[in-house]
Amino acid sequence: MINYKTLKHSDNGMPTWDAFLGPLLKVAETKEEWKGTQLNQAVVDFVNLPSDLKELRYSSKYHDLVANNRAGWALSDLKISGLLVSPRRGCYKISNLGKAALKKYGLNITREYVHSLPAYIEHKNNLKSNANSDEENDEQTFELTEKQISDWFNKQNSDLSEQLLSKLRKTDPYQFEHMMVRLLSNMGYKGTNGQSLVTQKSNDGGIDGIINEDPLGLQTIYIQVKRYAENNVVGSPEIDGFSGALRRKRADRGVFITTSSFTSGAKEAARQLNIALVDGEKLSNLMIQYKVGIQVKETYELYDIDDDFFEE
Repeated sequence: MINYKTLKHSDNGMPTWDAFLGPLLKVAETKEEWKGTQLNQAVVDFVNLPSDLKELRYSSKYHDLVANNRAGWALSDLKISGLLVSPRRGCYKISNLGKAALKKYGLNITREYVHSLPAYIEHKNNLKSNANSDEENDEQTFELTEKQISDWFNKQNSDLSEQLLSKLRKTDPYQFEHMMVRLLSNMGYKGTNGQSLVTQKSNDGGIDGIINEDPLGLQTIYIQVKRYAENNVVGSPEIDGFSGALRRKRADRGVFITTSSFTSGAKEAARQLNIALVDGEKLSNLMIQYKVGIQVKETYELYDIDDDFFEE
């Protein structure tokens, strides 16, 4: 077993779907052949998740286990790329390519590597070709279950969150501050007639943004943002520094936003000092939820019979 916290993970410790890529190959190598469900469960056990994360479920109608679902996404991409092969339906084994990748990269197999492999690229090109053929000939038909659609949307949102976070880390710091103030405004913290602003680039006194929730500024939220790389974790000294800036403003609350994550010491300090923390994963999810920095590409509605209507 390994320590799940050594893998790429969200703030609550849950590994991201692509963090399961290396562990899944490692587990697959231990047996000649696996049934898909057994391999999926074995890798969840291998990363040694605590019970609360093992039992964490999505809020959708299917209530899937998050860890098993993410491991399933990794399994699918490993098969598509040729790192795993399927000798018969529902069964998997590690390929020679997979063994070579595992020897070279160990558990640090990334989504970028998997998606760069010829078999994966060919698969994507075939999908595009089939889509174009369908548009031209309208001959090929296929069916998707509601569960497959739900799984697909879960993975798309996970991928979008990663892409959004990567883009934020490359954004100009001052522009990033404007984005964060806009996000909180969209979330409703500006109030009906309040205002939001970004402080001057210099001499901001440790405050990057200010949101007045009412016209007179009697309820004010102060913001500090850190556009950090993923491995540049925010510690308690930075939280203490922000708290000092709040005291100078005679403020009793603030929001600290980063594109990375927080140490346990930073989280504890924030709890004591009435500072709300937003890490990279939470930030990207909020931007998706409140449609900041993204746009709706397409909208689909799924209908069901209204039984209450027929019983009136």
